[in-house]
Amino acid sequence: MSGEAQAAEGARAGLYERLVGEGWGALDEPVRRLHLRARGAGAFKVRRGGGRVARVVARLMGLPEGGEDVPLRLSVEPHGGGERWRRNFAGREFVTVQGEHAAGLMAERTGSFELLFRLKAEGGALLYRQEGVALRVGGLRVRLPRLLAPCVEAWERGDKDGGVQVSVCVTAPLVGLLIRYEGLLRTEDEERC
Repeated sequence: MSGEAQAAEGARAGLYERLVGEGWGALDEPVRRLHLRARGAGAFKVRRGGGRVARVVARLMGLPEGGEDVPLRLSVEPHGGGERWRRNFAGREFVTVQGEHAAGLMAERTGSFELLFRLKAEGGALLYRQEGVALRVGGLRVRLPRLLAPCVEAWERGDKDGGVQVSVCVTAPLVGLLIRYEGLLRTEDEERC
């Protein structure tokens, strides 16, 4: 591995290691490996909200279409001191940018939304505990009250065969379910990274 690739891998590992803190070593090994290699593929069950408003919001946010066995490819790359996460669901790309926020929180941006999470190891799983949401336009950042903010529940857990079970659910007030996706992600072999 080149020196540049090793530095990029160290930066990726550093973000999650810093944010998970002492719990990093308690995470299931496949979860740590996924965050170190930053590439994976799998098949996911994707469910989108059925209401008209939910469908419009999901489309505006670029969320993937629903399906039972939707192929997913994940790649993560360094980006401005953080990471850019590219999730490709059956040819439809959903990209977010993650970085460190004050008070040991992870900030994840998609479009104008910034979601704040506390990362926690629990029983070998990596839990994403949402702590806030803000709208960002240029340098302006406006924190949304819970009554108006989308809610994300997410976790990653290693499975017995070395893959990572992933579950993400996004709901919004007055709209309900926007999207839920769950499936098994396998880290790509190092030769393909």
